[in-house]
Amino acid sequence: MDHTTAEKIHTAVSRIFEAINETLFIVNNSGDTAVRKTVQKIVGTAIADLDLEVLEPIYKQFPDLRPSDMEEVR
Repeated sequence: MDHTTAEKIHTAVSRIFEAINETLFIVNNSGDTAVRKTVQKIVGTAIADLDLEVLEPIYKQFPDLRPSDMEEVR
């Protein structure tokens, strides 16, 4: 993967995380405990997969793309 492609993926995943946060806000304020728990579980898995399987390999190849406040996963 080249740096430009890595940047595009990083940006796209960042937008996904923003949408997920918005979704969690809505669900957490819906008052429906069953739906909240289900969505939180699914979203947690999605975030972990995106972070560990998509972003972490990009950060290892292109350390300059890793946010300064994010530690490397080992």
